[in-house]
This record gives sequence, C-alpha cells and structure tokens, in this order.
Amino acid sequence: MRNIKVDLALGLAGAAALCVMFGSITPASADNVPPGVTFWSGAFTGQTVNYPDPSTSCTTLPFTVHAELNNTSKYIQVYTTTDCTGPALTIPPTDIHNFTSFDARSFRVTS
Repeated sequence: MRNIKVDLALGLAGAAALCVMFGSITPASADNVPPGVTFWSGAFTGQTVNYPDPSTSCTTLPFTVHAELNNTSKYIQVYTTTDCTGPALTIPPTDIHNFTSFDARSFRVTS
C-alpha cells in the first residue's frame, strides 16, 4: 500500500510543475486590439479600415464590409446603403462578428 504522504507530495509537485510550465505562457494582449471600430471587406480578410472614435453621424464605408470588431462601449448599426437608411444590423459593444451574407456600406453609433 502506498503512503498517503508520498502520494500527496507527488501530486503537489506535479501541480507545481504545471503552474510553472503554464505560468510562463501569456495570452494575447488586449493592448494589441485597436480602439474604436475596425471593419474588414471579407470574413476578417481583405481590406481593413479602423475608426478610432466612431460618430453618431452616418459614416460611409470606403468599401463593402463583411466583418467588424467593435472595441467600444457603444452599440453601432451597419447599413446596406451608403446613407444609414434601410436594413441594418445592430452590433453590441466589445463584439467581433462576421456577416458574409450582409453587405454593409455605412454605419453609425446608436448609443
């Protein structure tokens, strides 16, 4: 029969080794995420454009977009038209999303 103290010591040593090993791995930094809203022409591929301080006024996008990263605390709406009218998708704060079946051509902050 194995000694309980030996089992406990081996278990603690294994846990400590895992902590040391995984403690040296760092996740991707949030500092690398640009502020504001970033759009892509494809599903996070192709042309990109970033708006560090998006406005409540309508902003026409320079190309049709199919993905976004909303790194703000505000909701935004993206529209299929260039003048922020017609069908829209509402994007929540801190969202990353692609919408390949929706051709967005303009956007604005809604709250």
